[in-house]
Amino acid sequence: MMATRISDAGIRPSLILSSPAVRAWTTAKAVAHEISYPSEFLQRESELYLAGTQTLINVVTKQDAGFSSIMLVGHNPGLTDFANFMLPGLTDNVPTCGVVVIQVEANDWDLRSATNFELISYDYPKK
Repeated sequence: MMATRISDAGIRPSLILSSPAVRAWTTAKAVAHEISYPSEFLQRESELYLAGTQTLINVVTKQDAGFSSIMLVGHNPGLTDFANFMLPGLTDNVPTCGVVVIQVEANDWDLRSATNFELISYDYPKK
């Protein structure tokens, strides 16, 4: 359901990073299939398993600047805290299968030096 909504919204990241946890990996594969993202480009990132904000920042920061957009598939409370790091007060909880799309103004993926974060979309199954 959410994979179809992601596809319908035209969301197609250039990189999808997923926690290796079974449910996260299954979700990442379903989204990749729905948006015609090559499954061989999906990446399991062990650091995403139950990651907190600082770890998520570190994972994103080390990505190549050639990627125009990155999707993280992971876990709460880390993803909620991460979204609120970029957009303070956004939400008390990003629900399971929730999707937050944030545009970042930066020359690379170093979120610590980014100056502008803009909410593009926030969707979740019960919305």
